[in-house]
Amino acid sequence: MKTPPASFSIVGAWKVVGTQSWGQAQPGAIIVFGSNNQCSLYSPADTYMYSNGTLSGTGLLGGNYTFLVNYKDDNNIDLVGSGVVISLSR
Repeated sequence: MKTPPASFSIVGAWKVVGTQSWGQAQPGAIIVFGSNNQCSLYSPADTYMYSNGTLSGTGLLGGNYTFLVNYKDDNNIDLVGSGVVISLSR
């Protein structure tokens, strides 16, 4: 697992390019990580925190989640955790 460099930003729109799904992250879906710490990973209006290769979030409907970010390059990452690997590309 490769940790993202300190200069990496997760903010932006990402397409789910893998075959696994979790919450709103279905194959072909667009997941947005906003600069206001809102995202659409599990439910439409989650809040998230990204730090040192770890993505933590709280779903709109409750429940917390944590993923390790496997960095491929600035435009390709895998979110690893909760029994799935979610592959994202921007």
